[in-house]
Amino acid sequence: LDVLGIGLGAQGGVFGCRCIDLELLDNFFQRKLLIATFRLGIFEDLGVQFHFGAKAGRDFDLSQLRRDGFDKIVIMVGAQLSKTLGLAGEDCDGVIDALTFLRNAREGEPIESARHVGVIGAGDTAMDCARVARRQSDGRVSLIYRRTIDQMPADREEITHLLDEGIDVLELCKPQRLIIGDGKLQALECRRMTYKGDRDTSGRKIPHEVPDSGFEVPLNTLILAISQHAVLDFFDEEAIAVNDNGYIEVDPVSFETSVPGVYAGGDVANDGPASIVKAVAAGKTIADSILQRQPPDCESTATAAFDTAQLLRRRSHREWRVPANHTPLKDRDDAREVVLTFDAQQARTEAARCLDCDTYCSLCVGVCPNLALLTYETDVPDPDAAVQQPFQVAVLSDLCNECGNCTTFCPTAGQPWRDKPRLYLDRPEFEAQHDNAFMVFRNEGRWAMDARWQGATHHIELDSDLGYDGDKPAREEPQATMALLLRGLAKSIPHLPAIYKE
Repeated sequence: LDVLGIGLGAQGGVFGCRCIDLELLDNFFQRKLLIATFRLGIFEDLGVQFHFGAKAGRDFDLSQLRRDGFDKIVIMVGAQLSKTLGLAGEDCDGVIDALTFLRNAREGEPIESARHVGVIGAGDTAMDCARVARRQSDGRVSLIYRRTIDQMPADREEITHLLDEGIDVLELCKPQRLIIGDGKLQALECRRMTYKGDRDTSGRKIPHEVPDSGFEVPLNTLILAISQHAVLDFFDEEAIAVNDNGYIEVDPVSFETSVPGVYAGGDVANDGPASIVKAVAAGKTIADSILQRQPPDCESTATAAFDTAQLLRRRSHREWRVPANHTPLKDRDDAREVVLTFDAQQARTEAARCLDCDTYCSLCVGVCPNLALLTYETDVPDPDAAVQQPFQVAVLSDLCNECGNCTTFCPTAGQPWRDKPRLYLDRPEFEAQHDNAFMVFRNEGRWAMDARWQGATHHIELDSDLGYDGDKPAREEPQATMALLLRGLAKSIPHLPAIYKE
Protein backbone atom coordinates (compact mmCIF):
# COMPACT_ATOMS: atom_id res chain seq x y z
CA LEU A 1 0.00 0.00 0.00
CA ASP A 2 1.50 3.31 -1.10
CA VAL A 3 0.48 6.10 1.23
CA LEU A 4 1.85 9.62 1.08
CA GLY A 5 1.74 11.96 4.05
CA ILE A 6 2.33 15.61 3.16
CA GLY A 7 4.00 17.87 5.66
CA LEU A 8 5.12 17.82 9.23
CA GLY A 9 2.25 19.65 10.89
CA ALA A 10 2.61 21.09 14.33
CA GLN A 11 0.09 18.52 15.53
CA GLY A 12 0.14 15.61 13.10
CA GLY A 13 1.02 11.94 12.95
CA VAL A 14 0.02 9.02 10.75
CA PHE A 15 1.27 5.53 11.46
CA GLY A 16 1.37 2.47 9.23
CA CYS A 17 2.48 4.24 6.04
CA ARG A 18 5.18 3.08 3.62
CA CYS A 19 6.23 6.41 2.14
CA ILE A 20 6.15 9.84 3.73
CA ASP A 21 7.19 13.14 2.14
CA LEU A 22 8.04 15.89 4.61
CA GLU A 23 8.48 19.57 4.02
CA LEU A 24 11.16 20.63 6.48
CA LEU A 25 12.21 24.17 7.16
CA ASP A 26 15.98 24.50 7.16
CA ASN A 27 16.44 25.19 10.82
CA PHE A 28 17.54 23.34 13.90
CA PHE A 29 14.13 23.27 15.55
CA GLN A 30 12.31 21.38 12.80
CA ARG A 31 15.07 18.81 12.42
CA LYS A 32 15.22 18.21 16.16
CA LEU A 33 11.41 17.95 16.30
CA LEU A 34 11.47 15.35 13.56
CA ILE A 35 14.11 13.23 15.27
CA ALA A 36 12.55 13.50 18.72
CA THR A 37 8.96 12.90 17.66
CA PHE A 38 9.12 10.49 14.77
CA ARG A 39 12.24 8.55 15.75
CA LEU A 40 13.56 8.67 12.20
CA GLY A 41 15.67 5.55 12.47
CA ILE A 42 12.80 3.43 13.75
CA PHE A 43 10.58 4.46 10.85
CA GLU A 44 13.30 3.79 8.33
CA ASP A 45 13.71 0.32 9.80
CA LEU A 46 10.00 -0.21 9.20
CA GLY A 47 10.41 0.63 5.53
CA VAL A 48 9.25 4.24 5.56
CA GLN A 49 10.87 6.40 2.88
CA PHE A 50 11.56 10.07 3.69
CA HIS A 51 12.00 12.70 0.98
CA PHE A 52 13.49 15.85 2.49
CA GLY A 53 13.45 19.31 0.98
CA ALA A 54 10.34 18.63 -1.11
CA LYS A 55 7.87 21.44 -0.58
CA ALA A 56 4.20 20.88 -1.29
CA GLY A 57 2.94 23.40 -3.84
CA ARG A 58 6.43 24.09 -5.13
CA ASP A 59 8.07 20.75 -5.89
CA PHE A 60 4.91 18.67 -6.22
CA ASP A 61 1.15 18.94 -6.06
CA LEU A 62 -1.78 16.59 -5.65
CA SER A 63 -2.09 15.75 -9.34
CA GLN A 64 1.60 14.89 -9.54
CA LEU A 65 1.28 12.53 -6.61
CA ARG A 66 -1.57 10.71 -8.32
CA ARG A 67 0.43 10.43 -11.53
CA ASP A 68 3.26 8.95 -9.48
CA GLY A 69 0.94 6.15 -8.41
CA PHE A 70 -0.11 7.16 -4.91
CA ASP A 71 -3.73 6.08 -4.65
CA LYS A 72 -4.03 7.06 -0.96
CA ILE A 73 -2.80 10.46 0.20
CA VAL A 74 -2.81 11.76 3.78
CA ILE A 75 -2.59 15.48 4.51
CA MET A 76 -1.50 16.52 7.99
CA VAL A 77 0.28 19.80 7.35
CA GLY A 78 -1.11 21.57 10.39
CA ALA A 79 -2.06 25.25 10.38
CA GLN A 80 1.28 26.98 10.00
CA LEU A 81 0.38 30.50 8.86
CA SER A 82 -0.48 32.85 11.70
CA LYS A 83 -3.48 35.13 11.37
CA THR A 84 -3.04 38.89 11.52
CA LEU A 85 -5.06 41.74 13.00
CA GLY A 86 -5.56 43.45 9.65
CA LEU A 87 -4.11 46.73 10.95
CA ALA A 88 -1.84 48.98 8.94
CA GLY A 89 1.87 48.56 9.68
CA GLU A 90 1.85 44.97 10.94
CA ASP A 91 5.05 44.36 8.99
CA CYS A 92 6.95 46.90 11.08
CA ASP A 93 9.87 46.08 13.35
CA GLY A 94 8.54 44.77 16.67
CA VAL A 95 5.48 42.83 15.49
CA ILE A 96 5.95 39.06 15.35
CA ASP A 97 3.62 36.08 15.03
CA ALA A 98 3.34 33.49 17.80
CA LEU A 99 4.79 30.51 15.96
CA THR A 100 7.86 32.42 14.81
CA PHE A 101 8.40 33.79 18.31
CA LEU A 102 8.17 30.38 19.97
CA ARG A 103 10.36 28.77 17.32
CA ASN A 104 13.03 31.44 17.78
CA ALA A 105 12.86 31.04 21.55
CA ARG A 106 13.34 27.28 21.20
CA GLU A 107 16.38 27.85 18.98
CA GLY A 108 17.95 30.21 21.50
CA GLU A 109 17.16 33.43 19.64
CA PRO A 110 15.31 35.66 22.16
CA ILE A 111 13.62 38.91 21.21
CA GLU A 112 15.91 41.92 21.48
CA SER A 113 15.32 45.01 23.63
CA ALA A 114 11.98 43.75 24.86
CA ARG A 115 11.16 46.48 27.36
CA HIS A 116 7.40 46.07 27.16
CA VAL A 117 5.87 43.08 25.41
CA GLY A 118 2.23 42.73 24.42
CA VAL A 119 0.55 39.45 23.49
CA ILE A 120 -2.80 39.41 21.71
CA GLY A 121 -4.83 36.23 22.14
CA ALA A 122 -6.36 34.04 24.82
CA GLY A 123 -5.63 30.45 23.84
CA ASP A 124 -2.91 28.08 25.02
CA THR A 125 -0.50 29.48 22.42
CA ALA A 126 -1.02 33.00 23.77
CA MET A 127 -0.31 31.72 27.29
CA ASP A 128 2.91 30.10 26.06
CA CYS A 129 4.00 33.30 24.32
CA ALA A 130 3.33 35.51 27.35
CA ARG A 131 5.13 33.18 29.76
CA VAL A 132 8.14 32.76 27.47
CA ALA A 133 8.28 36.51 26.88
CA ARG A 134 8.33 37.10 30.63
CA ARG A 135 11.43 34.94 30.86
CA GLN A 136 13.11 36.91 28.07
CA SER A 137 12.06 40.45 28.98
CA ASP A 138 13.33 42.71 31.73
CA GLY A 139 10.22 44.88 31.45
CA ARG A 140 6.49 44.36 31.55
CA VAL A 141 4.56 41.67 29.71
CA SER A 142 0.86 42.28 29.05
CA LEU A 143 -1.73 39.96 27.55
CA ILE A 144 -4.42 41.90 25.67
CA TYR A 145 -7.87 40.35 25.27
CA ARG A 146 -11.18 41.75 24.06
CA ARG A 147 -13.17 39.63 26.52
CA THR A 148 -12.66 38.84 30.20
CA ILE A 149 -10.49 36.16 31.79
CA ASP A 150 -13.44 33.89 32.47
CA GLN A 151 -14.11 33.73 28.70
CA MET A 152 -10.58 32.69 27.74
CA PRO A 153 -10.45 29.39 25.83
CA ALA A 154 -7.02 28.52 27.24
CA ASP A 155 -6.63 25.72 29.75
CA ARG A 156 -7.43 26.90 33.27
CA GLU A 157 -4.07 25.68 34.55
CA GLU A 158 -2.26 27.75 31.92
CA ILE A 159 -4.18 30.86 32.98
CA THR A 160 -3.37 30.21 36.64
CA HIS A 161 0.35 29.96 35.86
CA LEU A 162 0.12 33.15 33.80
CA LEU A 163 -1.34 35.12 36.70
CA ASP A 164 0.99 33.51 39.27
CA GLU A 165 3.98 34.65 37.24
CA GLY A 166 2.88 38.28 37.41
CA ILE A 167 1.80 38.83 33.81
CA ASP A 168 -0.71 41.64 33.32
CA VAL A 169 -4.02 40.81 31.66
CA LEU A 170 -5.71 43.77 29.97
CA GLU A 171 -9.32 42.64 29.75
CA LEU A 172 -12.03 44.05 27.47
CA CYS A 173 -9.47 45.73 25.21
CA LYS A 174 -9.72 45.69 21.42
CA PRO A 175 -6.67 46.65 19.29
CA GLN A 176 -7.44 49.56 16.98
CA ARG A 177 -4.19 50.97 15.59
CA LEU A 178 -0.43 50.42 15.65
CA ILE A 179 1.57 53.50 16.57
CA ILE A 180 4.86 53.37 14.67
CA GLY A 181 7.89 55.62 14.67
CA ASP A 182 10.95 55.26 12.41
CA GLY A 183 9.63 51.89 11.26
CA LYS A 184 9.48 50.52 14.80
CA LEU A 185 6.52 49.76 17.03
CA GLN A 186 6.00 52.30 19.81
CA ALA A 187 2.51 51.63 21.15
CA LEU A 188 -0.82 49.95 20.50
CA GLU A 189 -3.99 51.98 20.51
CA CYS A 190 -6.92 50.06 22.02
CA ARG A 191 -10.58 50.67 22.72
CA ARG A 192 -12.53 49.58 25.78
CA MET A 193 -15.18 46.88 25.41
CA THR A 194 -18.23 45.98 27.49
CA TYR A 195 -20.79 43.21 27.79
CA LYS A 196 -24.48 43.88 27.17
CA GLY A 197 -25.89 40.45 27.99
CA ASP A 198 -26.07 38.93 24.50
CA ARG A 199 -24.16 35.79 23.48
CA ASP A 200 -22.98 34.20 20.25
CA THR A 201 -24.05 30.78 18.91
CA SER A 202 -21.44 29.01 21.07
CA GLY A 203 -22.77 30.65 24.25
CA ARG A 204 -19.85 33.07 24.74
CA LYS A 205 -20.53 36.66 25.76
CA ILE A 206 -20.33 39.19 22.93
CA PRO A 207 -18.17 42.25 23.68
CA HIS A 208 -19.26 45.65 22.36
CA GLU A 209 -17.10 48.72 21.80
CA VAL A 210 -17.42 51.62 24.23
CA PRO A 211 -17.54 54.92 22.29
CA ASP A 212 -14.73 57.43 22.90
CA SER A 213 -12.78 55.03 25.11
CA GLY A 214 -9.52 54.83 23.20
CA PHE A 215 -6.21 54.57 25.07
CA GLU A 216 -2.61 53.66 24.30
CA VAL A 217 -0.55 50.74 25.57
CA PRO A 218 3.19 51.48 25.28
CA LEU A 219 4.85 48.54 23.51
CA ASN A 220 8.01 47.85 21.60
CA THR A 221 7.18 44.19 20.91
CA LEU A 222 3.78 42.78 19.94
CA ILE A 223 3.19 39.02 19.59
CA LEU A 224 0.11 37.92 17.61
CA ALA A 225 -1.37 34.68 18.93
CA ILE A 226 -4.81 34.75 17.31
CA SER A 227 -4.95 31.29 15.70
CA GLN A 228 -3.53 30.11 12.40
CA HIS A 229 -4.47 29.52 8.78
CA ALA A 230 -3.90 26.34 6.81
CA VAL A 231 -1.79 26.67 3.64
CA LEU A 232 -3.46 24.62 0.91
CA ASP A 233 -1.62 25.61 -2.25
CA PHE A 234 -0.91 22.09 -3.50
CA PHE A 235 -4.36 21.04 -4.73
CA ASP A 236 -3.97 22.64 -8.18
CA GLU A 237 -6.41 20.88 -10.54
CA GLU A 238 -8.34 18.95 -7.88
CA ALA A 239 -10.58 21.23 -5.86
CA ILE A 240 -11.15 20.16 -2.28
CA ALA A 241 -14.01 21.21 0.00
CA VAL A 242 -13.06 23.60 2.79
CA ASN A 243 -15.27 25.18 5.44
CA ASP A 244 -15.89 28.86 6.11
CA ASN A 245 -12.77 29.01 8.32
CA GLY A 246 -10.51 27.70 5.57
CA TYR A 247 -9.92 24.20 6.97
CA ILE A 248 -10.42 21.00 4.99
CA GLU A 249 -13.80 19.34 5.43
CA VAL A 250 -13.44 15.65 6.25
CA ASP A 251 -15.81 12.82 7.04
CA PRO A 252 -16.05 12.60 10.85
CA VAL A 253 -15.72 8.80 10.77
CA SER A 254 -13.18 8.03 8.03
CA PHE A 255 -11.49 11.46 7.76
CA GLU A 256 -11.71 11.21 3.96
CA THR A 257 -11.99 14.53 2.12
CA SER A 258 -14.23 15.44 -0.80
CA VAL A 259 -11.50 14.06 -3.09
CA PRO A 260 -11.70 10.23 -3.08
CA GLY A 261 -8.60 8.61 -1.67
CA VAL A 262 -7.40 11.81 0.01
CA TYR A 263 -7.55 12.00 3.82
CA ALA A 264 -6.80 14.88 6.19
CA GLY A 265 -6.38 15.21 9.95
CA GLY A 266 -4.85 17.32 12.67
CA ASP A 267 -4.99 21.11 12.68
CA VAL A 268 -5.71 21.30 8.93
CA ALA A 269 -9.09 19.54 9.18
CA ASN A 270 -12.62 20.51 10.23
CA ASP A 271 -12.43 22.73 13.34
CA GLY A 272 -8.79 23.67 12.85
CA PRO A 273 -6.10 23.86 15.56
CA ALA A 274 -6.81 21.60 18.52
CA SER A 275 -4.55 19.27 20.50
CA ILE A 276 -1.81 16.76 19.82
CA VAL A 277 -4.03 14.05 21.30
CA LYS A 278 -6.77 14.69 18.73
CA ALA A 279 -4.26 14.80 15.89
CA VAL A 280 -2.74 11.46 16.87
CA ALA A 281 -6.24 9.96 17.19
CA ALA A 282 -7.04 11.26 13.70
CA GLY A 283 -3.86 9.66 12.37
CA LYS A 284 -4.78 6.28 13.80
CA THR A 285 -8.34 6.55 12.46
CA ILE A 286 -7.04 7.42 8.99
CA ALA A 287 -4.71 4.41 9.07
CA ASP A 288 -7.67 2.20 10.01
CA SER A 289 -9.75 3.70 7.18
CA ILE A 290 -7.02 3.15 4.58
CA LEU A 291 -6.29 -0.39 5.71
CA GLN A 292 -10.03 -1.04 6.08
CA ARG A 293 -9.52 -2.39 9.55
CA GLN A 294 -12.66 -3.21 11.49
CA PRO A 295 -13.26 -2.42 15.18
CA PRO A 296 -11.69 -4.94 17.55
CA ASP A 297 -13.52 -8.22 18.01
CA CYS A 298 -15.78 -7.81 21.02
CA GLU A 299 -14.77 -11.27 22.27
CA SER A 300 -11.22 -10.08 22.82
CA THR A 301 -12.27 -6.79 24.47
CA ALA A 302 -15.18 -7.99 26.56
CA THR A 303 -15.25 -6.39 29.99
CA ALA A 304 -14.74 -8.75 32.89
CA ALA A 305 -17.58 -9.00 35.40
CA PHE A 306 -17.30 -6.50 38.21
CA ASP A 307 -19.25 -5.37 41.24
CA THR A 308 -21.35 -2.37 40.18
CA ALA A 309 -22.46 -1.75 43.76
CA GLN A 310 -18.86 -1.46 44.89
CA LEU A 311 -18.13 0.94 42.02
CA LEU A 312 -21.09 3.13 42.99
CA ARG A 313 -19.98 3.14 46.62
CA ARG A 314 -16.52 4.25 45.53
CA ARG A 315 -18.02 7.01 43.39
CA SER A 316 -20.03 8.32 46.33
CA HIS A 317 -16.83 9.42 48.11
CA ARG A 318 -15.00 12.32 46.57
CA GLU A 319 -11.27 11.88 46.22
CA TRP A 320 -9.51 15.16 45.56
CA ARG A 321 -6.98 15.44 42.77
CA VAL A 322 -3.37 14.89 43.75
CA PRO A 323 -1.77 18.32 43.37
CA ALA A 324 1.06 18.41 40.87
CA ASN A 325 4.50 19.53 41.93
CA HIS A 326 5.62 22.85 40.47
CA THR A 327 8.89 24.69 40.11
CA PRO A 328 8.85 27.57 42.64
CA LEU A 329 8.01 30.99 41.18
CA LYS A 330 11.41 32.36 42.12
CA ASP A 331 13.07 29.73 39.93
CA ARG A 332 11.02 30.29 36.76
CA ASP A 333 13.40 32.62 34.96
CA ASP A 334 14.67 29.99 32.55
CA ALA A 335 13.25 27.27 30.31
CA ARG A 336 13.00 24.54 32.94
CA GLU A 337 9.73 22.63 33.30
CA VAL A 338 7.11 24.32 35.48
CA VAL A 339 4.82 21.34 36.08
CA LEU A 340 6.84 18.46 37.51
CA THR A 341 6.01 14.77 37.46
CA PHE A 342 4.43 12.66 40.20
CA ASP A 343 6.46 10.26 42.26
CA ALA A 344 5.41 6.59 42.17
CA GLN A 345 3.00 6.79 45.11
CA GLN A 346 1.37 10.01 43.85
CA ALA A 347 0.87 8.42 40.43
CA ARG A 348 -0.83 5.38 41.97
CA THR A 349 -3.08 7.57 44.13
CA GLU A 350 -4.10 9.74 41.18
CA ALA A 351 -4.78 6.72 38.96
CA ALA A 352 -7.00 5.21 41.67
CA ARG A 353 -9.39 8.16 41.29
CA CYS A 354 -10.57 6.78 37.92
CA LEU A 355 -14.36 6.33 37.83
CA ASP A 356 -14.16 3.50 35.25
CA CYS A 357 -16.55 5.27 32.87
CA ASP A 358 -15.32 3.01 30.06
CA THR A 359 -16.85 0.07 31.93
CA TYR A 360 -19.87 1.60 33.63
CA CYS A 361 -20.74 5.26 33.16
CA SER A 362 -24.46 6.11 33.58
CA LEU A 363 -23.67 9.46 35.20
CA CYS A 364 -26.51 10.94 33.17
CA VAL A 365 -28.91 8.45 34.75
CA GLY A 366 -27.98 9.61 38.25
CA VAL A 367 -28.37 13.33 37.52
CA CYS A 368 -31.66 13.25 35.59
CA PRO A 369 -34.27 15.04 37.77
CA ASN A 370 -37.16 13.37 35.90
CA LEU A 371 -35.74 9.82 36.00
CA ALA A 372 -36.04 9.81 32.21
CA LEU A 373 -32.74 8.01 31.61
CA LEU A 374 -32.18 4.37 32.45
CA THR A 375 -29.34 1.86 32.31
CA TYR A 376 -29.75 -1.50 30.62
CA GLU A 377 -27.28 -4.34 30.21
CA THR A 378 -26.42 -5.96 26.90
CA ASP A 379 -24.77 -9.28 26.12
CA VAL A 380 -21.05 -9.01 25.44
CA PRO A 381 -20.24 -10.32 22.94
CA ASP A 382 -23.56 -9.59 21.26
CA PRO A 383 -24.34 -11.71 18.19
CA ASP A 384 -25.63 -8.72 16.21
CA ALA A 385 -23.29 -5.87 17.16
CA ALA A 386 -19.72 -5.42 18.31
CA VAL A 387 -20.41 -3.94 21.75
CA GLN A 388 -17.47 -3.43 24.05
CA GLN A 389 -19.32 -1.82 26.97
CA PRO A 390 -22.16 -3.95 28.35
CA PHE A 391 -23.96 -1.17 30.23
CA GLN A 392 -25.84 1.20 27.94
CA VAL A 393 -28.32 4.07 28.40
CA ALA A 394 -31.76 4.75 26.90
CA VAL A 395 -34.18 7.68 27.26
CA LEU A 396 -37.86 7.50 28.21
CA SER A 397 -38.87 10.41 26.00
CA ASP A 398 -42.29 10.78 27.68
CA LEU A 399 -40.48 11.74 30.92
CA CYS A 400 -37.73 13.87 29.37
CA ASN A 401 -38.28 17.64 29.24
CA GLU A 402 -34.89 18.20 27.52
CA CYS A 403 -33.54 20.29 30.40
CA GLY A 404 -29.94 19.51 29.46
CA ASN A 405 -28.83 18.44 32.92
CA CYS A 406 -27.40 15.22 31.50
CA THR A 407 -25.40 17.21 28.97
CA THR A 408 -23.79 19.23 31.75
CA PHE A 409 -22.55 16.14 33.57
CA CYS A 410 -21.64 13.95 30.57
CA PRO A 411 -17.88 13.21 30.81
CA THR A 412 -17.61 12.83 27.01
CA ALA A 413 -19.30 16.15 26.19
CA GLY A 414 -22.28 14.31 24.70
CA GLN A 415 -26.00 15.06 24.84
CA PRO A 416 -27.53 11.87 26.28
CA TRP A 417 -31.15 13.09 26.04
CA ARG A 418 -30.69 13.39 22.27
CA ASP A 419 -27.90 10.93 21.46
CA LYS A 420 -29.13 7.85 23.31
CA PRO A 421 -32.00 5.64 22.01
CA ARG A 422 -35.29 7.45 22.64
CA LEU A 423 -38.23 5.25 23.69
CA TYR A 424 -41.77 6.46 22.92
CA LEU A 425 -45.22 5.42 24.20
CA ASP A 426 -47.25 7.78 22.01
CA ARG A 427 -47.69 6.48 18.44
CA PRO A 428 -48.27 9.82 16.65
CA GLU A 429 -45.24 11.34 18.36
CA PHE A 430 -43.20 8.28 17.41
CA GLU A 431 -44.30 8.47 13.77
CA ALA A 432 -43.37 12.16 13.66
CA GLN A 433 -39.69 11.33 14.29
CA HIS A 434 -37.25 10.83 11.42
CA ASP A 435 -34.56 8.94 13.33
CA ASN A 436 -33.64 7.56 16.75
CA ALA A 437 -37.19 6.70 17.83
CA PHE A 438 -38.24 3.33 19.26
CA MET A 439 -41.49 1.80 20.56
CA VAL A 440 -41.41 -1.37 22.69
CA PHE A 441 -44.32 -3.85 22.67
CA ARG A 442 -44.83 -6.69 25.15
CA ASN A 443 -47.39 -9.46 25.44
CA GLU A 444 -47.10 -12.45 27.81
CA GLY A 445 -43.32 -12.41 27.82
CA ARG A 446 -42.93 -11.83 24.09
CA TRP A 447 -41.16 -8.64 23.07
CA ALA A 448 -41.29 -6.63 19.85
CA MET A 449 -40.09 -3.21 18.71
CA ASP A 450 -40.79 -0.60 16.04
CA ALA A 451 -38.12 1.91 15.08
CA ARG A 452 -37.94 5.03 12.94
CA TRP A 453 -34.77 4.93 10.82
CA GLN A 454 -34.06 7.52 8.12
CA GLY A 455 -37.75 8.26 7.80
CA ALA A 456 -38.84 4.61 7.53
CA THR A 457 -40.47 2.33 10.11
CA HIS A 458 -38.80 -1.01 10.91
CA HIS A 459 -40.14 -3.85 13.05
CA ILE A 460 -38.54 -6.78 14.88
CA GLU A 461 -39.96 -9.51 17.13
CA LEU A 462 -37.96 -11.27 19.81
CA ASP A 463 -39.08 -14.84 20.50
CA SER A 464 -37.08 -18.03 20.19
CA ASP A 465 -35.75 -16.45 16.99
CA LEU A 466 -35.45 -12.90 15.74
CA GLY A 467 -37.93 -11.79 13.09
CA TYR A 468 -37.47 -8.55 11.12
CA ASP A 469 -39.76 -6.46 8.96
CA GLY A 470 -39.44 -2.93 7.63
CA ASP A 471 -40.74 -0.43 5.08
CA LYS A 472 -37.37 -0.71 3.34
CA PRO A 473 -35.24 -3.77 2.57
CA ALA A 474 -33.50 -5.16 5.62
CA ARG A 475 -30.19 -3.48 6.34
CA GLU A 476 -27.56 -4.55 8.79
CA GLU A 477 -27.44 -1.36 10.88
CA PRO A 478 -31.16 -1.07 11.79
CA GLN A 479 -31.40 -4.80 12.53
CA ALA A 480 -28.31 -4.82 14.73
CA THR A 481 -29.26 -1.69 16.64
CA MET A 482 -32.84 -2.77 17.26
CA ALA A 483 -31.85 -6.30 18.28
CA LEU A 484 -29.17 -5.00 20.66
CA LEU A 485 -31.56 -2.54 22.28
CA LEU A 486 -34.54 -4.91 22.54
CA ARG A 487 -32.53 -7.83 23.90
CA GLY A 488 -30.91 -5.59 26.50
CA LEU A 489 -34.19 -4.06 27.65
CA ALA A 490 -35.96 -7.43 27.82
CA LYS A 491 -33.10 -8.95 29.79
CA SER A 492 -32.37 -6.25 32.34
CA ILE A 493 -35.56 -4.11 32.58
CA PRO A 494 -38.52 -6.50 32.36
CA HIS A 495 -40.68 -3.87 34.09
CA LEU A 496 -40.04 -1.29 31.34
CA PRO A 497 -43.18 0.68 30.37
CA ALA A 498 -44.30 -0.82 27.06
CA ILE A 499 -47.34 -1.07 24.79
CA TYR A 500 -49.49 -4.20 25.16
CA LYS A 501 -50.02 -5.51 21.66
CA GLU A 502 -51.38 -8.79 20.27
